[in-house]
Amino acid sequence: MCVIIVKPSGVELPGKKILNQAAVYNPHGFGFCTFKRIYKTLSFDSFMKEISKVDKNEWCIIHFRFATTGSVKRANCHPFKSENICFAHNGVLNIETKNDRTDSETFFDNIVMKAINKYGFDSRALDDIMLKNTGFSKFALMNDKKITLYGDFIEYEDGCYYSNLNFLKRYY
Repeated sequence: MCVIIVKPSGVELPGKKILNQAAVYNPHGFGFCTFKRIYKTLSFDSFMKEISKVDKNEWCIIHFRFATTGSVKRANCHPFKSENICFAHNGVLNIETKNDRTDSETFFDNIVMKAINKYGFDSRALDDIMLKNTGFSKFALMNDKKITLYGDFIEYEDGCYYSNLNFLKRYY
């Protein structure tokens, strides 16, 4: 199962052990986004080099992929970005995909971005659409000002929010 980690401003990045363990159990791609940039890769070493540049005072969405739909390739790594919106997903969506795209990217492009363009990022209509589709999924959505989380994220002892801690239970 994928994992999303959200690092709030003023909080240190999760430690190398945690990031490594997330990668071990979700080895199909790694990515992160801040308000300033997005980075996606299939190389954990490259991921670690780039994420180390994230400032403590930046918000950051981090994603470790476990492939369900779509092949293992950089383009299928999360987060996905359109305009100034970044999106990460943990779970499986019952949605038809095409052209080797993930269920997450398909949902983002065909449902989330259409709702944002029609109703706005901070709209009740977007919240309703996201909550209707949450089920067992978790979503992190970021524009250039804020991050919104959908689903039950867990605030861990390091001050970050995790979509699940399954990868840690296997380690500790």
